[in-house]
Amino acid sequence: MTISNTQQSALESSAVRVAYFVEMYFTSGIQRISTFNQPVTWGGNEWLGLGTIVGIGSVGESDGLEATALNFSINAAQPSWIAIAAGPTEEYRGNSIRMFMCPLDEGFQLIGTPEICWRGLMDMISIGVDGDSGSISLKCETSAYGLKRRPTLRLNAAQHKTKYPSDTGFDYLTDLIANPQSWLSKKFQQV
Repeated sequence: MTISNTQQSALESSAVRVAYFVEMYFTSGIQRISTFNQPVTWGGNEWLGLGTIVGIGSVGESDGLEATALNFSINAAQPSWIAIAAGPTEEYRGNSIRMFMCPLDEGFQLIGTPEICWRGLMDMISIGVDGDSGSISLKCETSAYGLKRRPTLRLNAAQHKTKYPSDTGFDYLTDLIANPQSWLSKKFQQV
């Protein structure tokens, strides 16, 4: 993150005002929200101002290579957000999310251009209801989280033939799965 000298001096002051901008790339479109209480136009886009309705978890750091998740939460009062949360996971899972930060002056105006401070991938949404209120929580992972996941170990005949064209061992796999055979005697299975 590269910040200007005026932004640096604002961040070093005793009373720091900061605005965060979150850009979420859903399959159906891009959603842009901010921690302002009103809509803000920045970068040629209008950012929906949610104020204290939106919550951003703490960014964790570690000495090792562990990837830590970042949680975003929002009040569940808006039906369109509930529809996304309760909808198919393909709408968000694995898609990009970016967070920008910008210090503010005494008049709550942006000082310079917001700078990207975190980026990752949307992973899981959960809906929590507590009495008459509810919240939607979006768990996001950094790109380093993908390094921990093992590649899938499933292999079918077509994939196997691309590497070993003369091997026919996987040609019988679907038949073996569709028609299971008894390998044990009936007497042994009844015990």
